[in-house]
Amino acid sequence: MYTEANQEVIKTKSGLRQNPTDEATSAAVRIRHKTKAKLEQLLRQANKDRLGKKVKVDDLIMFALGLITDQLLADICSKTLSNKDRMELLYRKLAKEKRGITRDEFVGMLLD
Repeated sequence: MYTEANQEVIKTKSGLRQNPTDEATSAAVRIRHKTKAKLEQLLRQANKDRLGKKVKVDDLIMFALGLITDQLLADICSKTLSNKDRMELLYRKLAKEKRGITRDEFVGMLLD
């Protein structure tokens, strides 16, 4: 039994690490400092004056992600579009309706 556990850990100069074939149970995610501060504030609020286990960051994030609907996701995606992107989407929509319309004709329609 001791040898089996010993095989899973590899010794290096910097210390012990797990076997690289083991799957990780967590991953690093980059977020803004403002987002981190909001998350920490929500965690403090959730864990304030309560009994039982503390709410973890993962619990809070998984619950919040479960609340996102398709409509909310579409709203978030539309807010990231620039004016040029929105104009391109409008052109593509119009080009499907009116076959053979050129970009110049489309811009002319917008200016009228």
